[in-house]
Amino acid sequence: MATMLSLVLIALSASRLTTAALQRPLYSTIPVGAIKPSGWALDQAQVQADGLAGHLREFDSYVAGSIWVEGGSIEYSEMHEAAPYWFNGAVALAYQLQDEKLIGEVRDFVDHLLATQQDDGWLGPEQPNLNGSPRLVWPRYLILMGLTQYVEAEPSDATRVLDAVHKFIDLVYDIWKNGTYGGPDLGFEFEYQYVRWEELVLSLQWLYDHDPRGKEDQLTETMQLLRDTGYSWKNDWFVEGKFPTQEVRGCLSTAEEALIDADVSRHGVNQAEALKSEALTWRITGDDSDKQSTVDRIDMLYRYHGRASGTYSADEHLGGLNPARGTELCTVVEQMFSLALVYATFGDNAVADRVEKIAYNALPAGIMYDFWSAGPNSLFPAVNQIWAKEMDPKPFGANGPRSNIFGFEPCVNVNHGQGAPKYWGHAFFTDNSDNSLVHAFLGPSTLNTTVGDSSVQVTVDTLYPFGNVLNYEITASAPTAFKIRVPSWAQTGSSTIAVGGGDATPLNPDSATSLYRVEIPAGSTNIVVILDMQVEIEKRLNGAVAVTRGPLNYALELAYNVTTTEGLSTSVSLPNSLAPPDLFIQTDNHTVDNTLLPTSTWALAINPGTLTVQDTSNDTDSIPHYTWKPGNLPVSMTVQACPIAWDVVNGTASAPPQSPNACTGDVFEARLLPFGSSQLRLGEMPVMQT
Repeated sequence: MATMLSLVLIALSASRLTTAALQRPLYSTIPVGAIKPSGWALDQAQVQADGLAGHLREFDSYVAGSIWVEGGSIEYSEMHEAAPYWFNGAVALAYQLQDEKLIGEVRDFVDHLLATQQDDGWLGPEQPNLNGSPRLVWPRYLILMGLTQYVEAEPSDATRVLDAVHKFIDLVYDIWKNGTYGGPDLGFEFEYQYVRWEELVLSLQWLYDHDPRGKEDQLTETMQLLRDTGYSWKNDWFVEGKFPTQEVRGCLSTAEEALIDADVSRHGVNQAEALKSEALTWRITGDDSDKQSTVDRIDMLYRYHGRASGTYSADEHLGGLNPARGTELCTVVEQMFSLALVYATFGDNAVADRVEKIAYNALPAGIMYDFWSAGPNSLFPAVNQIWAKEMDPKPFGANGPRSNIFGFEPCVNVNHGQGAPKYWGHAFFTDNSDNSLVHAFLGPSTLNTTVGDSSVQVTVDTLYPFGNVLNYEITASAPTAFKIRVPSWAQTGSSTIAVGGGDATPLNPDSATSLYRVEIPAGSTNIVVILDMQVEIEKRLNGAVAVTRGPLNYALELAYNVTTTEGLSTSVSLPNSLAPPDLFIQTDNHTVDNTLLPTSTWALAINPGTLTVQDTSNDTDSIPHYTWKPGNLPVSMTVQACPIAWDVVNGTASAPPQSPNACTGDVFEARLLPFGSSQLRLGEMPVMQT
């Protein structure tokens, strides 16, 4: 498949001009489907396909009944984004698994989309009651991301799809050139179009790189128009003195909430998408200030709002450093995608470290291990999650009383599916400086691709991040350079590499790139990498501590019981009166709501000096099918803990009391689990007096 795609893309690009050359990213992505998860990650992909993400097209009102499908008429908002979000996430999962049901759903969606394209190039439905107002392009940003993935996965269908895409992009150029795109004053759906311009620029750059058809100048001008007429993340938000260094939202009055909600730049998902805006702009301008803006915004977000799980706090709006504030799951998956592209553009190892941290901590913490309920819907993954229940009054201004359960909410349902598949799809890149292969995001995976004149197959057998050994089997038809990214935490001098059955030697990567280069001859080569994973203790708010080992963040496990009820959707539909009545359901028997309540005290402190690692990863070669189910992983820690005085504020845990804390009861041995496998937990733990 990868070879066919390469030939198709080469043919499509044969006549490209260079009059408006974009800057090349440091690394280029590899076509969808050429990289597949394996081992425990393959199990997780199957769990996702068997769960909510894999069945949305069958029953979810906002996908199965969307205006984007034949006969559909239901949307959860005027943004008309539900089915486009589903499509954007479904393509990679379908082709990584070669799942015929999912592939069929993707193809049917594409067929209907292209069959209904209007003569002027417009893709998808018009807004109801358009009445001469500007057309809403925003959801088509997502459609284009899905279509470019589809072309990579289905190269035999490339010409048909790209003909339609170019026809639409010509229309987009006219809309922006003529100033008829609609501004943020027209409603929140146009506000989101205004601040999310980089999502469309990304697809335009894909066309420029793979299928420009001699329109490089027009494509570049369209990118510039989008940037110049969109929100300036560079100048108006990610700037010292403008960017908020404290939590944006606590419990606010209705008037205050309305004022903050009116500023969509404060929205956590928008900022996650904007992490890549100036990296994409740099490809247009070559301006070092765009690169510096990218560096600065990453520093600001995580310095003032960051979590040890890799993400930043944003339960709709930025939450500061209080571990009671959480992160919307949509924000988590958008961070992963944006930061993966930032890494591909500039090659900053710290950015890649963060992508791994989010993927292996914040992402699995945001959904139940069986992938059938996401959440708690807006607040998760809260660092200190002492219960998951309906709370009234609501604890945070932007979220309703049900936002703190594992449940069924529209935007999370349709968008969470892109997270893991796109992460695995970016596990490898090609290095544009020397045409080598780069293994960037470590974990079990396979790769089948062509590099220069060499056909290359790579298999990575590993329990990483739960184990520290990566076993590579590489087969190449011609000599090939292969590079392994060494995480910053593993550059201790104790990590090792052995090539071709030779002795293990220190794994000392290039100091500028953090990549270790291996020359692969024609034939088969084995590489064994052992990464040194040390426990790191990070001081957090009020002297509490976070515990990390390798890429995994750990949290103190809180025992709980679960009450499961039929899934309840709390969103308001925007229906057409002729829509099938069976799609108008507030409860859905395909999904569940899970309420989790602790069975013992949650107000605990620990003695970090007593941490002990429990690691059986070298004694097993597999993980149970539900990887993230508590107790299924081969790694954990024990620690001495005791109860302390700790208040509840607004229905949830207050900020950790200043450490050290006096014990109010007996010391006992507690267990720390990987953050992603803990449902109720303390991720930032007060320290006890000793």
